[in-house]
Amino acid sequence: MPTSDMCAECGAPQVEGLSCWEQLGGLIAWEYNDPALHARHFLVVACYNLQHPAQFTAAALAELWVGFNDYLDHGVSAATLRQQAAKRYAGATRVLRPEAERQPQLQRWSMTIADVYLPDQPQGVVERLLRWARIIQAYQVGAQA
Repeated sequence: MPTSDMCAECGAPQVEGLSCWEQLGGLIAWEYNDPALHARHFLVVACYNLQHPAQFTAAALAELWVGFNDYLDHGVSAATLRQQAAKRYAGATRVLRPEAERQPQLQRWSMTIADVYLPDQPQGVVERLLRWARIIQAYQVGAQA
């Protein structure tokens, strides 16, 4: 069962008192000083969101998986993915479920943001991020089997 020290959806533990959401903020803050990490911003956000699916509509989540795989396996640029999403989700199309409909389900992952955001250890973050992405991708493949 989740505790107050871990995320109810991804199972990530708090790190130095930071929730997984706050760890995401820390990771994004590192992007300003690390061009290699900044170049992978899409991957940072996609990994986090794929481990927190309760907030998204089924259609938005399915599209995120497609973009995530296209980025990892086919080198589709984040700019191209943003353009595609902007067309797809223009106007009244929603990507987030209403808060009342969000029902997080705990999914234990072998790697979470807590394994990527290591306070005071930005060195090696891109390698940790790429490993995290491949673990998430492998989960999807296993879930479809």
